[in-house]
Amino acid sequence: MTELQKMKRELYRETSLCYQCGKCSSGCPVVEEMDIFPHLIIHLVSLGMEDQVLNNETPWICASCYACAVKCPNDIDIPGIMNRIKEMARENGIKPKRNDIYKFHKTFTEDVLRRGKVHEFRIMMEYNMRLGKPFKNAMLGPKMLLKNKLHFRPPKEVKGFRKWIKKFNQKTEK
Repeated sequence: MTELQKMKRELYRETSLCYQCGKCSSGCPVVEEMDIFPHLIIHLVSLGMEDQVLNNETPWICASCYACAVKCPNDIDIPGIMNRIKEMARENGIKPKRNDIYKFHKTFTEDVLRRGKVHEFRIMMEYNMRLGKPFKNAMLGPKMLLKNKLHFRPPKEVKGFRKWIKKFNQKTEK
């Protein structure tokens, strides 16, 4: 059995617990940007509708903030499922239709892999540079600084993160 087949089986097992209450979708802070609500993505996965799931923008827009998972009465790891869908899409050579979504996803992931935490200032600057719009949200920066939501200095690395990521990379290479 290939890794992709194992991932599909595991996804189906997790999503089959969903009874479509919609609490995940109602709690999602970025749902208005999605083309299909999170609970419907979970439903499509449980039905095995792989093409509709992999060719959808919703998993790429997911902020992985866990607001949905907290609201789920069956404790389904919805952000984890969204991340695995993105992995499956990449394995199949599928990228999001909107290039800005892929650029943000790439910027965010690379930043997390640097230290195990997000540095919002760096993400904002790097993402804007990748878009070719360095001053895209320049007026937002000062407001975030005043509210202590944006810091020039990166956060400290998560203890043991580099060791963990090295071990993880060795496992995935095998």
